Amino acid sequence: MSLKRNTLYNLTGSLTLIGVSLVTIPLYLHLIGNARYGVLAIVLLLLGYFNFFDLGLARATANRIAQLHDAPPVERERVFWTALALNACFGLAGGLVLYGVAGVGLAHFFKMPESMRVEVLSTLPWLAASVPVATISGVLTGTLEGRERFGVVNSLQVLGSLLFQITPLTVAYVHGPNLNWLIPAAILARTASMLPLAAAVTHALPLRGAGGPQRALAKRLLSYGGWVTATSLVGPALETLDRLLIGTVLGAASVTYYTVPSELASRFRILPGAIARSLFPRMSSQSADDASRQTADSLRILAALMTPLIVLGILVMAPFLKLWVGAEFAADGAPVGQIILVGVWINSLAFLPYTQLQSQGRPDLVAKFHLLELAPFVGLLWLGLTTLGLVGAALVYSLRGAVDAGLLFWASGQWPQLRAVWPGAGLVLAAWGAVQLAHTPGALLLVGIPLSIGSVVLAWRGTSRTRMKTAKSAGQYKPLAKIER
Repeated sequence: MSLKRNTLYNLTGSLTLIGVSLVTIPLYLHLIGNARYGVLAIVLLLLGYFNFFDLGLARATANRIAQLHDAPPVERERVFWTALALNACFGLAGGLVLYGVAGVGLAHFFKMPESMRVEVLSTLPWLAASVPVATISGVLTGTLEGRERFGVVNSLQVLGSLLFQITPLTVAYVHGPNLNWLIPAAILARTASMLPLAAAVTHALPLRGAGGPQRALAKRLLSYGGWVTATSLVGPALETLDRLLIGTVLGAASVTYYTVPSELASRFRILPGAIARSLFPRMSSQSADDASRQTADSLRILAALMTPLIVLGILVMAPFLKLWVGAEFAADGAPVGQIILVGVWINSLAFLPYTQLQSQGRPDLVAKFHLLELAPFVGLLWLGLTTLGLVGAALVYSLRGAVDAGLLFWASGQWPQLRAVWPGAGLVLAAWGAVQLAHTPGALLLVGIPLSIGSVVLAWRGTSRTRMKTAKSAGQYKPLAKIER
């Protein structure tokens, strides 16, 4: 399988999903109105939180099946059935919990018109049924990723997203905007999208009915998945606590000035996410030494690709925001986005040691680092907000990302490889410094053009060196190059 091709599949899939949202959100607002769309968004957000009932088994399944790539099919089949049985049970339990929690929350805590409250509460059985659908779909997706079927996975995820978005829209057009029609339509669409995933798994493993669930495998998968769950709970908290504290310290209006540039900056992580997703099953099947070399060479390529993107993002953040949302907003939001982009560059590189550690059976280290960072992050964030405002929050966010990256590089044995990315770090910091000093479009062009050219040259040299190294190597290991099995 080709890592380049798999990365392209993942990148295309992620960008397509963003495109689907950009197209469908205005249609929803037109057909069902702002209020109903807001209630629908709350319901979908609630469903997203209950995905933690997966307990990391989707990732654990991908890891274990990738490790068994050369094993007899019956061994992979046992992993699949064990994970499927576990996640079906966890999903049913999660559905029951959601039924109780959502019933109380939607009835008493969320502000909405009473007519809409009645509509939403009537769909509670559908919401509960969606949890096992999500957990089972996670195992199906993890199985396909473990077999490196990223073209199939992304195609089916795009298809599923289209069904999930378009089916309720169609129902709204035909039957009207009532949520007691729209929510069941969305759940049925998600259930329907699970069926082609199941068919793809039947072909990819393949399933022959020769193996069933095993208690020993369940213990192994749960041990791995438990740490992944801890990461999936603490990680998003580290990503969103800044906004919660901003609302508490500075007020709700300030959250908008922080969130918009922050969301723009976060889109740059699509590329490292696509690469890391492709690398995970490959590294899971490799020895520790091969996985380490894979990380080292992939790091050079990722740094080379991300540096010009981040440099360009820093340079155009202020002009883009000014054009998009106005000069007043850009004056407050651009400095935040520029600082966060520096943190995104650092965080993007950390995707690789993060993936190496999880693929090599050490998800516990990632989770422990996140738990270790949580309390200091909150304290420093409070200090930054009370002294420097939104800029202080952005600085602390980027600092936390740098500390997290340092811990991951140290734990994965990749610390010496950071020497290869110092030129990129210098260009990123130079771009940030330039926008602080260049207060006119002419001055920005004067410093921006050489910085952009320098980052592109660095990208070309970085990828060229890695290609030359790959061409000279005679072993079976090839970083981001085509490997056929």
